[in-house]
Amino acid sequence: MDSLSHLVRMLAPTGSVDLRCRFAGDWFVAHDPAPPGQVPYHVILEGRGRARIGRDSLELEAGDVLLFPRGAAHILRSVGGGDGDGEDPAYNSLAARHFNGVLTEVTLQGEGQPLDMLCGNFAVGGSGGALLRTLPEVLLIRTAQRADCAWLAALIGMMRYESEAANAGGAAVIGELSTALFTVLLRALMAERGASHGLLALLGDARLSRAVEAVLREPAQPWTIAGMAAVCNLSRATFARQFAQLSGLTPLELVTSLRMELAARLLTQESLSAERVSEQCGYASQAAFGRVFKQHYGVGPGAYRRQARDARAAPQPAG
Repeated sequence: MDSLSHLVRMLAPTGSVDLRCRFAGDWFVAHDPAPPGQVPYHVILEGRGRARIGRDSLELEAGDVLLFPRGAAHILRSVGGGDGDGEDPAYNSLAARHFNGVLTEVTLQGEGQPLDMLCGNFAVGGSGGALLRTLPEVLLIRTAQRADCAWLAALIGMMRYESEAANAGGAAVIGELSTALFTVLLRALMAERGASHGLLALLGDARLSRAVEAVLREPAQPWTIAGMAAVCNLSRATFARQFAQLSGLTPLELVTSLRMELAARLLTQESLSAERVSEQCGYASQAAFGRVFKQHYGVGPGAYRRQARDARAAPQPAG
């Protein structure tokens, strides 16, 4: 199994598509910050629009996928609209909403070609920090006219079909497709060097990725900098320097972070005791594991598991 597959399997992301939006005329939509572990995204199917994140503005067109790794607040609006935040968002007052059995369709009538897009969310729960915190506030992947994005474009086409066909099982199919979209987007980012820093940058480096893959494959091994350097056929000093330059972390900091990502998944998705989780994450002492886990997540393993269980049991808001 390759390193990206190992990483995605460890993070166990889930995806959803919540809205199919068709906006025409002059429109303006403000999105609040998303909770930790939630990654909003927008897939532009047809038309054009603009996005603003802080002071940065991005032009959007068909085939674009807009991703917010840390859930940043953002504004989407028509191409001809202004730049201010004070306009009345026509979306809120005039848009028609209709649940088609798969997702909610939101339509705003107006002149000109409408922007047609899918809006969804990737959830990585309490894990995913090692990946998400090293990504930019916003990522824009342009798939149009890119041969290396043919599969991504095909996946988006399938999501589009399922969102409007309202076939039996459509909600389940589109949920699985959106989860697959998470992995394909990461692959596209690695291919285009869309992440110049952090974990994805390490995975995109032909030599340093060997060390990350080895840790992902065997996280319980007693990893040392010398041992990781040997996997990459580099001297200890060269490996440590290049690793820190590309990731912003020391090799052992990344080992700890990846072990904690694994621990979070095991605690919430497997029926393992905290002792067994600590062993699978490379800790001979459950007390030592508990201390590191609390430093990483703010609560101990038991409390973390209870919080995750309570969150799953809580009623979900209607779409």
